[in-house]
Amino acid sequence: MASVLDQVDRALISALRAGRSSLTEIARRAGVARGTAYSRLDRLERIGAITGYGPDIDPAVAGLGVTAFCTLEISQGDHDMIIETLSAVREVLEIHTVTGMGDLLCRIVTRSNDHLHEVLQIITAIPGVTRAESQLALHTSHRRTVADLIANDDTDLMTGDRAR
Repeated sequence: MASVLDQVDRALISALRAGRSSLTEIARRAGVARGTAYSRLDRLERIGAITGYGPDIDPAVAGLGVTAFCTLEISQGDHDMIIETLSAVREVLEIHTVTGMGDLLCRIVTRSNDHLHEVLQIITAIPGVTRAESQLALHTSHRRTVADLIANDDTDLMTGDRAR
């Protein structure tokens, strides 16, 4: 899918990432008129580019200090049902259909290793899950959101060319 974000969109996203502020302040930071900022942000919401304005939360500070990645092998034909069931497990933050070893990759956060064990017991009890392999993240050395990537890069996402 081709990028639909131009430099003005990226400047607005950068202004949003700078922190809470009024639409007037966001427009000023992005170097555009308030009306332009309003219409552009409205468009970005409508097309699904902006999916929310909530704060980013550090899981450890929120009491969720254990991060794990779980690769699941599943029975053919059960994909949609398993995704729906996994989505109901609150500690499962992301579910990706992947290639290679396994079929699904989940990112999970929990309070403790015991809590992780409970969550994994729930996941492996889902009908159609045939095997699970987990890896614990010992330390998160780097974290970036897609908004950070868009806001802080001068690369044209369609061509890979750097702005001069």
